[in-house]
Amino acid sequence: MAENSSLFQLSDNLSVLSDDSKPPDTGLGRYFSNTTHTIFDEIVPSANQEAIQKPSVSASPRPAFDSFLTCTPANNFHDDSILENSEQVSDHVTASDVHRDAWIPSDQTRKVLASIATSTPGSNFPDRENLTMPGLTLQGDLTDAIKEASIHFLGEDENIHRNVLTVSDVTQDERGLRNLIQAGCYRAAINLTGRLLGIYGQGFGKINYPSKHTPHSLQLWFTRLALLAKLKHVEVLENESKPFGNLDKPDMFFTFYPELYGTKPGSMACFAFRLLLAEIPAYCNKPKLALDNLYKVLATVRQIVKNLKMGLGEDGGRDGGHLKFTTTERDDAIRLWIGRQSRVLISIVNCALTLKNYILAVDILEALSENNDWSLEQKQILKSAIGRVLLLLGDVSAAEKQFAVGKDVSTARELTDRGLMAVAQNAFQEAYSCFKKASTLEPANIMLINNMAVCLLYNGQLQAAVHLLESAVIRNPSKGLQEALLLNICTLYELHTTHSMQPKLHLLRQLNRYKGDAIGVQCLKLTL
Repeated sequence: MAENSSLFQLSDNLSVLSDDSKPPDTGLGRYFSNTTHTIFDEIVPSANQEAIQKPSVSASPRPAFDSFLTCTPANNFHDDSILENSEQVSDHVTASDVHRDAWIPSDQTRKVLASIATSTPGSNFPDRENLTMPGLTLQGDLTDAIKEASIHFLGEDENIHRNVLTVSDVTQDERGLRNLIQAGCYRAAINLTGRLLGIYGQGFGKINYPSKHTPHSLQLWFTRLALLAKLKHVEVLENESKPFGNLDKPDMFFTFYPELYGTKPGSMACFAFRLLLAEIPAYCNKPKLALDNLYKVLATVRQIVKNLKMGLGEDGGRDGGHLKFTTTERDDAIRLWIGRQSRVLISIVNCALTLKNYILAVDILEALSENNDWSLEQKQILKSAIGRVLLLLGDVSAAEKQFAVGKDVSTARELTDRGLMAVAQNAFQEAYSCFKKASTLEPANIMLINNMAVCLLYNGQLQAAVHLLESAVIRNPSKGLQEALLLNICTLYELHTTHSMQPKLHLLRQLNRYKGDAIGVQCLKLTL
């Protein structure tokens, strides 16, 4: 049920330190990041990071520990934003658009772009095979499932208490899109992206119809696909992402539109969009294909780093290379792309975990940990991540060496590591004590409360486990009402009593009053 939150929190921290974009929040944030400073930069501001939690629904018949189930791409590594400042300094502040937008096109795409650059404006008409022609496959708007379930089970009167934003309540622009996402109204946000993309001639039924692209339209697509991934609308996600391929068509580059951008080099699509497209097959139960895609992205990134270190431009050319870049600019560019390289490697770790290839995951994390540029805290995060993957592998002794947990345990991470070690040794009372101590240091950490409840369950204290989870929801509904926790508590209700319907309906009432439209009501295990 509750997926590998603890392990994944650590790993996405690595993503933060390595990525070129804004710090990921909880899966969504990483995709709402931008490689250039645009109107979307604050789409998920860091102040709201804790408010957006990952959905985590499984068919598992029993509650589970956060960090012990298999990773699924839609529930990717989480982030505590501890590396936010250093990450932003390394990209947004120092790296120029020239470096952030850079990419190496294929030979065929390079030839088409060169032909356009040497032709009289308006005289070059590329073949359809050289065009990216996306469109919506979803006709109409997504509905608010929480509202529908509340009316069905609780009656029309309950709808009075439903006070969430809809697509019609916000401005029909990027500001409205930001407001919807910040409010946790992801379905409404998807609806708004559909309306805005329709302005570009890329609405419903427009797949395979030529249309012009801009950084703005591509950012809308990036946001839409990230939302679809977050909500696990797999079929729509797969169909709407296909036209983009690997973002290598000529019309994905600025030089395809000389009348608009002149000779400006680089890709109009941000790097995070490129990474998302590479990962999408894993959301669609095709992790091996995603792994292949990610290694292709990694190969290009490594070539870019190599070119920069040789004094060339990112694409290997001298025009715009060392003749124009200062030493400081080049050093910044190298740091940027080495960071992106680490980010791709973390995505590969995610895929490896999905495939249960724990050896590959450990190998990559160990290679990352050998980088001398990490701070002490970052190195500790890496070691902890390695230890937790080793626990998934079942190698308790090797994990213990990575954790290196001594007598003086002072941080929540160290206490969590000790707790996970105790779980692996079936010492649930000791694990409970560790998670409880960690929870006093991080009282808002729902993952720790969930783990405490599962420890109580395995110690035969079912009623205490139910009470603990219920208290987390009552104490802070906006944070406690998460799919992982709701699924676990509803499972405990079913174990606790044959009359589980009423407490489930109470949770539905809480969802209706306190949450947006992003949570899937199936986590309440109600039969519609």
